[in-house]
Amino acid sequence: MTWYTSFFTDLANSFWRGAVQPAQTVAEVDFITGFTSAGARVLDAPCGSGRHSIELAGRGYPVVGLDISAEAIAFARTLSSDVDWRLDDVRNLAAHGVSADIAICMGNSFGYLTHLESQQFLADLAAVAPVAVLDYGCAAEVLLPSLPGEIRMSAGGVDMTAANTYDVASGRLLIDFTFTDGERVQRSGCVQHVYTAGELSRMLIAAGFSSVELFGDTDGGAFGIGSHRLLAVARR
Repeated sequence: MTWYTSFFTDLANSFWRGAVQPAQTVAEVDFITGFTSAGARVLDAPCGSGRHSIELAGRGYPVVGLDISAEAIAFARTLSSDVDWRLDDVRNLAAHGVSADIAICMGNSFGYLTHLESQQFLADLAAVAPVAVLDYGCAAEVLLPSLPGEIRMSAGGVDMTAANTYDVASGRLLIDFTFTDGERVQRSGCVQHVYTAGELSRMLIAAGFSSVELFGDTDGGAFGIGSHRLLAVARR
């Protein structure tokens, strides 16, 4: 079984929902909308609990939100009926027949798939929309200069511990997560493929995009070694 098909339960999702402040979502959506026109059709894949989809829909953008987590989609549906919520794996994106003006992959969700599957996912995004925005916190230039061995955080009533290991031979970040709310405990492993910015750009070009811009955060600053994150904007 692919790890992410069972990872995103209510414990994990509650932590991530509590860990992100509303101001961050607003800043990210401000960044996204700077690359499209008002009222443009948006594909959000994977959409998680829908924070970007809901913010975009509130601004008048028609949105399709696709995610594999039944808990996340159910939660999102309680918050908004203005989004076309779809429960499915992003590997099945092509079967949904979505056509959009911009596709987004936010929340550091890129890199969950195998390399070949990631290549296909990018090709599917290129077929869906002429512009794609990817938020990638596991880019090599972000991750490797100061990879922490262990992280402990609390958010949304859930305590989280993440123990990180980097597999040099395969270029993969291996994370052992523990989530607990005092009564329940969830232990799950996570695997993210680590690419350099150059590798990701070449993958996007090979997928059918013609140009890629790289940003270090939503303020539009240039991406470089030690940047907080990689925001890649690809145009077909």
